[in-house]
Amino acid sequence: MAGDCHACKILDAFMNSCDAYRTNAEACAKLAEGVEDPYIKLVLLKMAEGWLRLASYVELRKQNEMEEHFDARSSPDRDASPK
Repeated sequence: MAGDCHACKILDAFMNSCDAYRTNAEACAKLAEGVEDPYIKLVLLKMAEGWLRLASYVELRKQNEMEEHFDARSSPDRDASPK
């Protein structure tokens, strides 16, 4: 049970960081809206894109880690019922 709680805490931390990355992306995009200099606007939009890519990467990585965790827990040795 303690391992499950630890895995949930790690998942929560990753999900919170993904939310923060998306918030950063939104902030960059909003800043870009108010900027007239095309170079600065491009830099801000590229930063927003980078934050979104990072959020997606972290989510995918966390999903893969959780799948591996649950696959390991449901191995044939653990699923075998005594007869």
